Amino acid sequence: MTLFSTIMISLLGFGLASSITELGMVAYGVWFYGQTITYEYYCGYDICDETVKGTVPDVISFLMFAAVWSTLVTAAAIGLPLFYHKRDAHHHNKWLAPTLIVLYFLTWVFWLAGLLYTGIFILSFLAIFDVMQGEWPGYLVMKGRASSSGPPATETTAYAGAPAEPKYEGNHELTA
Repeated sequence: MTLFSTIMISLLGFGLASSITELGMVAYGVWFYGQTITYEYYCGYDICDETVKGTVPDVISFLMFAAVWSTLVTAAAIGLPLFYHKRDAHHHNKWLAPTLIVLYFLTWVFWLAGLLYTGIFILSFLAIFDVMQGEWPGYLVMKGRASSSGPPATETTAYAGAPAEPKYEGNHELTA
């Protein structure tokens, strides 16, 4: 076996091990988000329970698809050349090599889309919970209106305090 063949087999083996590891981690995420949880709470003088069915986010489902796809493509990239080599069918390399290149390009596109989708998913949570403080385009659409921009709830003036009460001014010193 040549050095190039050894390097390619080891890289494909590492890719298969990585995709199986990713498949296991994403499968745990799917299980975690999809489980049913029953919790108990007090309602009046009794203990009630409620069952909540979890739903798997779309980004996790897409990453599961990408992990399964990567595992299948890498297994095919390892197995098919070895299978055809044992059968002395080297003429299949004319279509096998371009097919594997296209399949790995699709795999790259799937993982890139999963990365972008995960980034947008995280950024939307940061924007919704007001953690992110930025002024980039599209961010202000996700952010809710400020409470001061809406119409006033009542037309009364705010209570300013009695004239004899101490007021905080400037450096929080008490003045009469």
